[in-house]
Amino acid sequence: MKSEKKQISKNRVKITISVPAEKVEEYFESHYNRLAQSVNLQGFRPGKAPRVMTIEAIGQARLANVTLEQAIDEAYREALSEHGAYPVTPPSISISKHPSFEGSGEQNELKFEVEFDILPEAKIGNYKKIKIKKIDPARLEVKDEEVDKVVDYLRRQSSDLKEIDRAAKVGDWADISFKGSIKSVEKEKLTSPALPMVIGETKMIPGFEQQIVGMKKSEKKEFELTFPKDFPDKEFANQKAKFEVTLKDLREMNLPELNDEFFAKFGLKSLKELKTNVRKSLESEKKEQTRGEQVAQVSEQLIKTTKVEIPKSLIDNEKARMKNAMIADLSKKGMNIEKYIENLRITEKKFDDDLAEQARRNILLGVSIGEIAKAEKIEINSQEGTRKVFDHLIELATS
Repeated sequence: MKSEKKQISKNRVKITISVPAEKVEEYFESHYNRLAQSVNLQGFRPGKAPRVMTIEAIGQARLANVTLEQAIDEAYREALSEHGAYPVTPPSISISKHPSFEGSGEQNELKFEVEFDILPEAKIGNYKKIKIKKIDPARLEVKDEEVDKVVDYLRRQSSDLKEIDRAAKVGDWADISFKGSIKSVEKEKLTSPALPMVIGETKMIPGFEQQIVGMKKSEKKEFELTFPKDFPDKEFANQKAKFEVTLKDLREMNLPELNDEFFAKFGLKSLKELKTNVRKSLESEKKEQTRGEQVAQVSEQLIKTTKVEIPKSLIDNEKARMKNAMIADLSKKGMNIEKYIENLRITEKKFDDDLAEQARRNILLGVSIGEIAKAEKIEINSQEGTRKVFDHLIELATS
């Protein structure tokens, strides 16, 4: 195989590749011998029929296609290795000389060109000078009340729900439907046809659950609440909303005893074992949460210091990947992308621009992690490899 690389622009490369006739014929024979075994022609044992009849049965076009696919794929990979080229977009392939697949000789030579985008040399700055705050050990401590809260939650999950005919109180299980509106305009985010909850233990708008206390099954109620000024969703912060709530079902929660039967559900034998397991799980969660914060801090600094000219095609590909993932996630929640953008109260152009910026940041971070992995001789062909890079960076940044 022969190949010649040409730099079309900073971000684009063309490689002209020729595969000699004898190599193409070798691929053709390999596929012919493999497929001939599956050909059954009357009067001949499998694989023993005349070549012309066998090729006719297989299909000349089929043989040519599988031969071309293998020849192009292997030659392309070999050329990339030879020239040290690393595509960041799928290649555009153009065949300039097509094998005839008739007989043998030069007429079976294959010539083609591949074009693809590459990343120019990246400058990632001195990552060894990145500094972040160490995690306060107190943040990783698990208090007894945190453990008890989880044990109580596990009991509630295993509780029996007893039908009752009385007013709702804190600690009851309830199923409600509600509609919320602001200035007489119903808001989808403030509306639900069914919401199972434990009264007093569900993160609702401040004051919402207190309104349910005292209601009876099938009762409807209207009330107004004002969202806090610091409410996370800025659309509703400091806004007055009117709610219409129906208590569809109400049940009393009979919590199971902390006995051998309860512990056995978790494969344990005692309350001490259960609390030990819960504590370990909470400690692990806190460690992972704080590590996530450190990763975010390191990532932000890497993005700021990494300089590379990113091909538009690469940003477009990353945008498409992110958008498709978002569409799939929204679909599971019964929402489409158009409604999601509408709820954000932004234009499609703003959404597209924000997505492009996030795609750019993702690529910058990926490039920097790749360059650091090479410098530190860390294999990153898996998520575990990427984790090792971040662990190394966090260690440097907090030393």
